[in-house]
Amino acid sequence: MLRQTFFLASLLGALNLYYAEDLALQILSGVLFLLCLGISVIWPEPLPPPPPNDLWSDAPEKKQREMKTCSSCGKAVDLKWTMCPYCSKRV
Repeated sequence: MLRQTFFLASLLGALNLYYAEDLALQILSGVLFLLCLGISVIWPEPLPPPPPNDLWSDAPEKKQREMKTCSSCGKAVDLKWTMCPYCSKRV
């Protein structure tokens, strides 16, 4: 919307430049025309709106692993481990 407003202002500056009879007013209208036309051409496009919050699913709280307990100390160890990292006994 801002680009269109500057483009409209540049058109009004061009009309004023065409119909003005005073030299100072012609110079000011020419500057207005060039400035507004330049801004309307190089003004960046606005960013798109952010995605909705429910677009992505929530990450799980904790990764679920298959665990087994150590026969010596009773602590949970990974299913693929052969030795307990806590008591260094064979699982």
